[in-house]
Amino acid sequence: MKNIFKLWLAAVAVAVGAGVTSCSDDDFTASIFDTNPAIDYLDKSSYTFPLDTFCKKEFLEPYNLKFIYRFEDKGSDMNKNLTPPDYDKSVDLAVLTKYLWYDIYKTLAGEEFLKAYSPRIIHVCGSKNYNPSQGTETLGDASNGIKINLYNVNNLDPTNVDDMNHYFFKTMHHEFTHILDQTYLHPTSFNTISNSQYDASGWSDSPDSLKAGLGFTSSYASSAKDEDWAETMSNYVTMDTLKWTQLLNSASYEWEEIDCDSYSDYTKLLRPGCNKDTIGYFKENDNGQHKIYRRKCARNADGTVALNEEGQVVWLHDTGVDGRATILRKVEIVREYLMKYYGISLDELRKEVQRRTYVTDEKGNFKTDVYGNLVNKLMTEQDGQTLMDRLRQEVYKFKELQPSVK
Repeated sequence: MKNIFKLWLAAVAVAVGAGVTSCSDDDFTASIFDTNPAIDYLDKSSYTFPLDTFCKKEFLEPYNLKFIYRFEDKGSDMNKNLTPPDYDKSVDLAVLTKYLWYDIYKTLAGEEFLKAYSPRIIHVCGSKNYNPSQGTETLGDASNGIKINLYNVNNLDPTNVDDMNHYFFKTMHHEFTHILDQTYLHPTSFNTISNSQYDASGWSDSPDSLKAGLGFTSSYASSAKDEDWAETMSNYVTMDTLKWTQLLNSASYEWEEIDCDSYSDYTKLLRPGCNKDTIGYFKENDNGQHKIYRRKCARNADGTVALNEEGQVVWLHDTGVDGRATILRKVEIVREYLMKYYGISLDELRKEVQRRTYVTDEKGNFKTDVYGNLVNKLMTEQDGQTLMDRLRQEVYKFKELQPSVK
């Protein structure tokens, strides 16, 4: 059985890791592309004219950014079998990049801020980027903080906010955090908080829950201090309120990994007595062996949960790390850094991201569906049209400038 869990972790590793480890201290120039709006290089007879015009007007002219959706071999890994993105999917990613990244920072920090610090090239590929020898998937990568490659665009699905954030927007915020860090290095006090917990080689073998208990917002965050910094900010910004609360709840406990013979041990290993609440979860590895990831607690000799006199679980804290407090402390340092050096409120940034992603009521409170999940604003209809449709219209309106087909 394919170890989907490990593949997912490794995917995050390569996606974020490959991008940020290539970042350097190169300075941006004011312009590397000709953005003279009087010069029109666009072919109005071309099918792609609407998107080309949108990218020029919304990215190239104001921010000196090239959004490249026509596949370029020279800018890709020639050892991989990568394919171009679908035109309509490229439209979706382009308008979402503007709506969920550029317009947000423009609102909070201004146009000149983005022109100074945002990447110069975003290059998108349609297919996933697999690494067969490693059993991993590259979600995105960057080159010297100037160019970002994004993959799997043909599977972009605005109805699935979690996947959309995972593949694209969390990666964008992560990379942007590294770019900002190149200008003003984050405080050394951040680096010392979890100094003894970083694991550059073995982090991908542990799930997020285990690392949360040690004070990390993801497993990849535990790979290095710089990745911890970028993951702390990007996760805080893109995680919705429910998921952030769940993360902090997981971080309130210490976790352990144990082997078990089969799924039949589930009750004994994961359920505390008659309590119906589980205290962990069950996974199966490639070799057929089973793993239990569970919160540490006092146990009897036979492995069952030992309850105290009040019938409560006795949680153990062997490492001496308060994961929840550690994560919140890291967020506070990021908060102070952004305000001190860039005049940006981290909480206003998060609020703007969430407000643009999820539906709120007249009081500004987030609405939930019958399952308790936040309602996807992109796909919510208003006057017979979804927000996603209206965003697409920002591209397709340029069809009006094209000559009529006779």
